[in-house]
Amino acid sequence: MLNWKPEHLLAFANERCPQRLFDIAVHLAQDMGMEYLGLNIRIQIATQTPRLFLYSNYPHKWIERYQREEFYKQDPAANVSHSSTMPVLWTDDLYREAPQFREAACRNGLRHGWTQSLHDHQHNESQISVARPAGAIDKLELYSKAGNVHWLCQTLHAVLGEHHLKALCPPQPKISERELEVLKWSAAGKTANDVACILSLSQSTVNFHIRSVITKTNAANKAGAIAIAAMRGWI
Repeated sequence: MLNWKPEHLLAFANERCPQRLFDIAVHLAQDMGMEYLGLNIRIQIATQTPRLFLYSNYPHKWIERYQREEFYKQDPAANVSHSSTMPVLWTDDLYREAPQFREAACRNGLRHGWTQSLHDHQHNESQISVARPAGAIDKLELYSKAGNVHWLCQTLHAVLGEHHLKALCPPQPKISERELEVLKWSAAGKTANDVACILSLSQSTVNFHIRSVITKTNAANKAGAIAIAAMRGWI
């Protein structure tokens, strides 16, 4: 691929450790003439507040300030990329209404660059940014390198996104077919006695299955287990 050193590309293709993978991605960005690389991964889990994970080789002072003052909420490039998957070039016009943000970023070497986002079918999002302190980026350079940056974003999103999802979501318990049957009828408003008659089971067996599902889903009660099962698409 354009301007990428073979050894960096090979290492990137074979690496699966999250931090080492990102470190190699930094080298690939630098191969393209960009000094800095940043990645924001936003993980959306049902019923939970979205979680944001930040990776970058930006100056430490900027990273600390960006997180402390929650700059990601006011960053125009990030805001535009949240609703678009087109490359967003960092221009003075883009930051017209955020002059203090722009000035602080430039002081830390983040003057010329662009942001590219990716949204998956689970509503998770990654935003990748490449930047350098000097050398304006024209449209020709943007279009010649945007494909490489988008590919980087896709790969980092796939590997790092999966890593964080696994950490946030414990393995789902195995629910038996019989437990699902009992749960479906319970969700339909049937009592334990009703379900026992429908499935030709004893009422105690039905209650046993309900207690089992409550335990497996870590729910507070039957209603909670039904809600969790519905959220996960089991019923």
